[in-house]
Amino acid sequence: MKTMDTPKTRAEFELRFNFLREVLQTGKMHIPSSLLESLLKLRHLPNGRLDFLSVDEMTRLQANTMFQLADFKIGIQEEEAQDFVGDE
Repeated sequence: MKTMDTPKTRAEFELRFNFLREVLQTGKMHIPSSLLESLLKLRHLPNGRLDFLSVDEMTRLQANTMFQLADFKIGIQEEEAQDFVGDE
């Protein structure tokens, strides 16, 4: 089991939130109403960046989890592809 890779920079943090937004917009994930309320409370700074003070724990955890699961899925697919190529 791999530990959760948490963001170390502002760019990594915002990447996770952009990924969460993309997943929600494409319908790949449905969320409970409590998380929707948290997402609606997110604010942006005048320069367009995410206001960290508006991010609650539940939203941050969901963004990190979705990003980690996508990375895990890609890793599994790469391993399966490598196994397939190795069998020839």
